[in-house]
Amino acid sequence: MTSALAARQRCLPALTGLLAVAVLFVAWQAAASAHWLADGFVPSLADIWLATLHLVRTGEIGLNLIATLRAGAWGLAAGILTGVPLGLTMALLPVFDRIVTPVVRCTYALPKTTLIPLLVLWFGVGGATNVIVIAITAALPLIVYSLRGAREVPRVLLWSARSLGTSRAGLLWRVVLPAALPQILTGVRVALGFTLLVAISCEMIVANQGIGKLIGQYGDQGSYDYLFAALFVTTVVAYALDASLRWSTGVLLRWHESGQRVQRGRRHG
Repeated sequence: MTSALAARQRCLPALTGLLAVAVLFVAWQAAASAHWLADGFVPSLADIWLATLHLVRTGEIGLNLIATLRAGAWGLAAGILTGVPLGLTMALLPVFDRIVTPVVRCTYALPKTTLIPLLVLWFGVGGATNVIVIAITAALPLIVYSLRGAREVPRVLLWSARSLGTSRAGLLWRVVLPAALPQILTGVRVALGFTLLVAISCEMIVANQGIGKLIGQYGDQGSYDYLFAALFVTTVVAYALDASLRWSTGVLLRWHESGQRVQRGRRHG
């Protein structure tokens, strides 16, 4: 395969995606210009672009975006520090698994935003309340993926480590955790999506600042160009975060088959 052909194959998927987005934007702008869309409710891309520039110039989008990302980062970190140890411990200790599994199943089905009124009474508006809701939401998929990853560790590895006198803590740190890492990182990616979703939802219900608060505010005012501007900026940031996590996964798992697949996929666009 020549280098030119390989380069073309790498670029083709990305170019196809960009072309699809460009066609969507052109169709949107044409429909808005022809007044095929509801006037006022669906602004043109030109109006959204001007609103985006105004939000960036005034710093309004930056301050609220930082507030959302800060709450999301704290909540996701708390979810990782809680969910991963719980999942691994459940895999190693059947008694602990039988105790915790019913709680996890009940909490999984619960819409987490319903906890907000209660948490507001305990922790106040925004801040800790939103972080706790995000942490609970992020911890649940991490428990599930960590548990699954630990259970799928080949028995021959565990037997070999035990036969060499590896302690229970050493078994967890040197065998189970590395073998379960691909599943754990998949759980982190799922949790990241939930984190942004719940962070913005919490801010739309009760918060003093954040992207959710900004979207709700402009929606109430009928300023839909500013509302769409906040949505577009959030979408771009979410895409960048997901792409960064995929890249980090490929680096961390370059020794594993799944990481090599990610790197091959990135090379092919």
